[in-house]
Amino acid sequence: MTRAIAARRKGDEYQARVFWLHLLGLRTGDFVESVSLESDGVSFVDDVVVTYSDPICDPATGQRISCDCFQCKYHVTQGGAFTYDNLFDPTFINCKSESMLKRLYSAYLRLSGDSQTFRLYVVSNWFWHPDDEIARHLSEEMIRHTFYEGGPRSKAGIMRSAFADHLSIPEGELRDFLDTVRFRLGRSLADLTRELEVCIRLANLQPIDPTATSVVYDDLAWKLFAQRHNRFDRRSFDEMIREEKLIVAPEPNYSEISMCSCPQGARRPRDVQAAHLDLSDLFDGRFPLSNSYWQTEIPERVASFLQHESTAKLPQPIHLFFDCHLSIAFLVGGLTDPKYGIQIVPAQKTRASGYEFWPESMGTGTGLWHVIAPDTIESSEVVVGISVTNPIDNHLFPFLEAAELDHLPRILLRPASGVGPRAVSGGEHAWQLGLELQTLLRDMLPVTCRTMHLFFSGPVALAYIVGNTIRYVTSSIQLYEHDFEGRSQLRYYPSIRFPIVVAP
Repeated sequence: MTRAIAARRKGDEYQARVFWLHLLGLRTGDFVESVSLESDGVSFVDDVVVTYSDPICDPATGQRISCDCFQCKYHVTQGGAFTYDNLFDPTFINCKSESMLKRLYSAYLRLSGDSQTFRLYVVSNWFWHPDDEIARHLSEEMIRHTFYEGGPRSKAGIMRSAFADHLSIPEGELRDFLDTVRFRLGRSLADLTRELEVCIRLANLQPIDPTATSVVYDDLAWKLFAQRHNRFDRRSFDEMIREEKLIVAPEPNYSEISMCSCPQGARRPRDVQAAHLDLSDLFDGRFPLSNSYWQTEIPERVASFLQHESTAKLPQPIHLFFDCHLSIAFLVGGLTDPKYGIQIVPAQKTRASGYEFWPESMGTGTGLWHVIAPDTIESSEVVVGISVTNPIDNHLFPFLEAAELDHLPRILLRPASGVGPRAVSGGEHAWQLGLELQTLLRDMLPVTCRTMHLFFSGPVALAYIVGNTIRYVTSSIQLYEHDFEGRSQLRYYPSIRFPIVVAP
């Protein structure tokens, strides 16, 4: 009996942490509309239910999703795994009659009747068994298209037939159902705690006490549930965290400000910021309502915000969070000048710690960039492509040809450490990259070069640093934004031209 109670308690903790991970999206994101614990709207996948104010894009299918439903399956023992056979076995989910597959399908039918787009998540600390036949068809948490490609006598075909027979449906209807199912597996209680600590820090709430035997957020979730507070929207969540005194008071020896130009999935809360510039009224998603805004309203409002006397009166240094386009972060770096009486420290959001501050450093390094460039450059214009987070070549070269810029000399750079999400190790490394980039460009570009066409893929705080370090390398810099959604055939479009001319 004691072992059963302990197992149930661990399962409650697991569910509570999944709940909080999504609940914090009401404070640190712009997409979540409501989060429920033990929702009564749909059975089985009712442990946590998340609805979105505007449908979000599912990267795996491209479909717009309005609701996510989660079923948490915590196992005290670590030796088990998900398998094909377990999907048919009611005892796998401690049920007498219905299997996981049938219960997921029942939830699918219930939600399909509401005419909403949704995903059904199974979250567990167990992994999918690597030798199981279905494992080879899993990608991005879902069963991928290869599962549907084999004929009826193939291994996949036999499994499809078994699924359809088990659910008493035609095989042709199977894919529509399975495309809504996600398996988020291999996440232990410790893993959820680490994720929660990052989100709590970003949300500026009381940290988890590492010396305590329990996590206060676990107990609070079920205490609120007992009080029938199991569904929260933005307003009610804000009221709750204030009543529970969870918000950390801001430090008096610095200030926080932020700039927003598009909706964010992870950002600092507005109530911890001394000032906030919202440019989202100038955009439709990532695209400006008018291309002219890149040269008029956007730089004018950014300059006015930075140079306003109230900004200079804030406690220094100022921690600046960029919830904006890379071009805007570059612009801020180019405009930051000590004569305005402000000391900017760019903030970089990270998965490991929530965010890091990258204060200015004069430390220099050499050999930090791998460079591909002509031996000599004799041109009044040059193309500079910087690949840090992602390689830009595949989308850059077709754009240059279409924009009739392919005749210009090209300087292509990437960190010597490689391209990827960990290409920049921290603030010191970022400033060294920026300062060496300045030196490299000064050495390579002739005095006759007047315009640099700059394409950049990297951390937003590094975009600020690059804007700050190379702003005077050429007379003008034409920036380009990347079309992440692929709304246009060419994946780049011109944005801000620097330096800007701002009316007094």
